[in-house]
Amino acid sequence: MKRITVVLALLLISSVGFSQSALGVKGGVNLTNISTEAGSLKDNINESLDTKTGFVFGVWGRLGQKLYLQPELLIATKGGEVEVRPANGGPVQVVDVKYTNLDIPILVGFKPVKFLRVMGGPVASLKLSEDQKLKESLTEYTTNTDAAFENATWGYQVGVGVKVFGVELDLRKEGSLTDINALSFKNEDKFSQRASGWQLTLGFTIL
Repeated sequence: MKRITVVLALLLISSVGFSQSALGVKGGVNLTNISTEAGSLKDNINESLDTKTGFVFGVWGRLGQKLYLQPELLIATKGGEVEVRPANGGPVQVVDVKYTNLDIPILVGFKPVKFLRVMGGPVASLKLSEDQKLKESLTEYTTNTDAAFENATWGYQVGVGVKVFGVELDLRKEGSLTDINALSFKNEDKFSQRASGWQLTLGFTIL
């Protein structure tokens, strides 16, 4: 993951030196939900598909014109909800899942017309922080919750973008290619989660 970050930083810096290139900043919102698989514990741990709103901001570079490569470096907050019923009984608790990633999309794009872009590609994610609520809710099922929360994951983005009055407006679909959380419990049931959602951003070219 560190190597990917270094390569991306070099791509962003080197984009300034190419004739058909751009460097910019962007910011916007993430609308995320988290799907949960809990095996035979599904009566105790259920997914909630309620969407959570987070933010995203960072820098992007673009190499090429009609067909282009677009690496980005983004800070993104994401999350969802999980419904947990205590093992000893009691009412269901709705647990918020919140975390902050360093997302590194490396996208290939195409401009069918001058103002319209389509793009897609992989996203490497490094978890920067997370709240402790989900960990706390799982302690009655396992004492090794630290093993559940992945620090580095892979995902994807696909979407479209338009440029209007010098502003880059992007709408992208996001999804996970690997589990963002995964854990085998004492009875060998597996708990795992993947995130999906939408990202809407406004971007500005600075170079």
